[in-house]
Amino acid sequence: EKGQQLCKFVCTTFWSVQFNAVRQAFMNPQISSKDSSSSGGDAGGASGSSKSSSGTNRLDIEKSYIRSLATSFAWAASGGKSGAAFSRTTDDRFVIKCISRTELQMFLDCAPAYFEYLSKAFFHGLPTVLCKIVGVYQIGYHNRVTGRRTMEQVAVMQNIFFGRKISKIFDLKGSLRGRFTRQGNVEKEKKSSKKKNKQYRRSKSENTTSDSDSFSSCDEDDDDTLSTSSGGIEKDEKASSNNADKGEKAEKSESISTLLDGDFLEFTNGRPLPLTDRAKAVFHMSILNDTLFLSIINVLDYSILVGIDEEKMELVVGIIDFMRQYDILKQMERVGKSLPMVVGSEAPTIIQPPLYKARFTNAMERYFMTVPSKWTTI
Repeated sequence: EKGQQLCKFVCTTFWSVQFNAVRQAFMNPQISSKDSSSSGGDAGGASGSSKSSSGTNRLDIEKSYIRSLATSFAWAASGGKSGAAFSRTTDDRFVIKCISRTELQMFLDCAPAYFEYLSKAFFHGLPTVLCKIVGVYQIGYHNRVTGRRTMEQVAVMQNIFFGRKISKIFDLKGSLRGRFTRQGNVEKEKKSSKKKNKQYRRSKSENTTSDSDSFSSCDEDDDDTLSTSSGGIEKDEKASSNNADKGEKAEKSESISTLLDGDFLEFTNGRPLPLTDRAKAVFHMSILNDTLFLSIINVLDYSILVGIDEEKMELVVGIIDFMRQYDILKQMERVGKSLPMVVGSEAPTIIQPPLYKARFTNAMERYFMTVPSKWTTI
């Protein structure tokens, strides 16, 4: 009937003012205003124009943020064991993660410390590699016809690989216990099977040289049929070329599997990845600052995402999954994983936050090293 509400949607925004300030600092292009640097003209007019330009800049940032969230698609992110649902905006700027109510409450409790830490990073130059969370929401709807109610909590965070062509992705925690993907073994099996097939074909072609002459006429007929049928296929390929081009980027991004610590050591042959002295210094200070902050707010089980951009010869890094504190459930998980341990085996991934911080920082020292150049001071 007309005027009857069939469905009701609810969206709750947490810490809206603070997250708005985070988005303004994070998404601001940092273009210096020309009005403040103008030599002539009225002082009052210059200040008024700067205020209006800052206001429009804020509106533009919020509009671009809303446009990004308006269209998104489900993203099957690999590497995680939590089973959380992920989505990614179509412009690849943000990643949307569904979180539990426990993680939401834990983040809301430590949100003031998080905003204070980001303010030091944005306005005081504190080195950090934390993946920025730019919004936390609770979204739900009530279907009045069927009576169905759903409520989900989501966190919107930056995509650290935005605008990058990443060839390999590693999710590092500093522990080797259960930190090896099965996909690497599957790829090895595929490569070995391909080699075996090639060797089998070569041996078969060498043994049947006389038979190949008798089948030459059939091969020519097959070529003719393929050439005649290709004319009809070309039309279909031209019609679907646009869709294929659009899907190539998504397929490439999804085809890159997230590797773990064991795969990283296998990729580097047990050697650390080389960094320039300045990059290593900034990376080391960022890891120390971030791990100290996360240890203070009693957070653990975080990891660092490392992407290799081979075109620019750069590493793109960011600490993720820092919304879970060391509560009673994590303590029980640590005890449960420690019981079946054998003497001399690797410690479980769940340990106390100070110990987790020490293990994480030590692992980063082993995984990355400084390569001196002619400008390096000894």
